[in-house]
Amino acid sequence: MKIKYLNELLDQDLVLGKPDIPAIPVSRIDYDSRKVKDGSLFIAISGFTTDGHRFLPEVENKGAVAAIVERKNDQVRLPQFVVENSRQLMALVSARLYQEELSKMRLVGITGTNGKTTISFLIKSILETAGLHSGLIGTIYYDIAGNITKAWNTTPESADICHFLYQMNRGGQSGCVLEVSSHGLLLKRIEGLVFEVAVFTNLTQDHLDFHGDMEAYFDAKKKLFSHLQPSGTAVINIRDPYGQRLVEDIEQDVIDYAAGECDASVSAVEWRSTIHGLVFIARTPLGPIEIQSALIGDFNVENILAAIATGLAMKFDLNTIRRGIEKVKSVPGRLQTLGIENDRTVVIDYSHTPDALQKSLLVLQRITKKNLWVIFGCGGDRDRTKRPIMGKVAGDIADHIVVTSDNPRSEDPVEIINAIIQGIGSDKNIFIQPDRKQAIFYTLKHSQAGDTILIAGKGHEDYQEIHGKRYPFDDLKIVEGFFQ
Repeated sequence: MKIKYLNELLDQDLVLGKPDIPAIPVSRIDYDSRKVKDGSLFIAISGFTTDGHRFLPEVENKGAVAAIVERKNDQVRLPQFVVENSRQLMALVSARLYQEELSKMRLVGITGTNGKTTISFLIKSILETAGLHSGLIGTIYYDIAGNITKAWNTTPESADICHFLYQMNRGGQSGCVLEVSSHGLLLKRIEGLVFEVAVFTNLTQDHLDFHGDMEAYFDAKKKLFSHLQPSGTAVINIRDPYGQRLVEDIEQDVIDYAAGECDASVSAVEWRSTIHGLVFIARTPLGPIEIQSALIGDFNVENILAAIATGLAMKFDLNTIRRGIEKVKSVPGRLQTLGIENDRTVVIDYSHTPDALQKSLLVLQRITKKNLWVIFGCGGDRDRTKRPIMGKVAGDIADHIVVTSDNPRSEDPVEIINAIIQGIGSDKNIFIQPDRKQAIFYTLKHSQAGDTILIAGKGHEDYQEIHGKRYPFDDLKIVEGFFQ
């Protein structure tokens, strides 16, 4: 058990009124009242759906030794320390509790709109191939010392991240690859962490319901690079205009990358893309490297280049980098291809932004023998402006468009669908079915030999959220169920 004293974790100057901080032993840090145990330091956070301050009496009874709060509850005897931002303080005290273990971990952070998950799988494979056993914290799952846990957030709360890194170190992992979301950055979830490498993939429209506009979205993403160690390296996609801007702001070393004609340190000009994967030669400062990857889609060239640049930043040789990349045969829910009877191909992909949907459809359009179908919806309680844009993307590229539900959450699925079809041309082959299962069944029934079907938006997710409740739903299992 890890034990430190409260006066080691919390600076007097960070507490309003600057009270003396007692030497209370702390063995864990919790922000969820249900997890509090003897020895817990409880952090009361005012969240989006509930307020941790409501649970101070409960955590006192469960054995919490103290609480960090934004407002004091005089009805409880629990020692309370009032701060301006309890979420930020949670990150700082969590990092201090596990500082010895965190200082031994080589951390790689990845941010951007698209590509984070695929790049994280590629980099982890490179690290493992180099003999650097590594964990993973990302959108699909968390790998904590070999124990796989389904992810509940792309970037979990800081107390969780620090405890995960502690467990990784204790379990023999000395590296970790983290997907770092814009939400996670603004909500201070990586405060106290220092990265050896920080990767920027791209920036396209998403999460504007949270950020307001693209500039605010970009500013949030930039925050990752303030966590680079002085000797660290930024890996940046300079084909993206926001990447070009970011390069100018970085004080540490930069390894830039780009696919296509672009003067980047790591680049690829030509490649062969088929339903079986990618073949290309990457140019690097250490010389050329031939890549034969099972990942499909032109956009994965750029993802692979990001992984190569990260490997170079971590001083791995080209052969190790190549072998690590080629070990990755697929990424769950990322252009995951299923061969279906009667010479049809079904592809499941997480593409839930206009840019990601366009890239996926263009890839599949080039390798489709006859008709290209797309089944998709848009998430409720999220950026509404992208709905007609995604409709237009589908209308411009696909031959048959099936508009359905994604995760409608608290919204009416029909209203979301109506917003999508506003962007689709009236001359398109459109079928509307709010029931996602029936939409998939319809498409499988009416598609023909030589057709390709893209089921977009949910990817690896195994649930559908309707009116605030999650129901089991897995696109892959629905497809399999049709043929049973």
